[in-house]
Amino acid sequence: MELEKLVYICHKYGNDCENFENITVLLQNLTREHPEICFLSPVHALSYLNYDATNPDGMNKCLFLLDMCDEMWTFGENSMSPGCLAEKQYCKEHRIPIVDWQVV
Repeated sequence: MELEKLVYICHKYGNDCENFENITVLLQNLTREHPEICFLSPVHALSYLNYDATNPDGMNKCLFLLDMCDEMWTFGENSMSPGCLAEKQYCKEHRIPIVDWQVV
């Protein structure tokens, strides 16, 4: 199967193991439901850095990855972290489409 697009997953993390597990399950479900999409989780790609949104180096790496994506899907709108909000603002400034999901 040919992949149609690369989608950046925006979900709060904050170095919280429970959030990491929630994102893992979310990615597994999304991949099953949308096999034609390649999902990119910055949490999984960069969690080894052990940073938060106040670290400019970590956020720059997230935005670098985001810039490669066709769109961003957000999860947990009512509990977005400062990092998620920064990613959302970046998308608006760079015309990267955003799909907001209410699933946490």
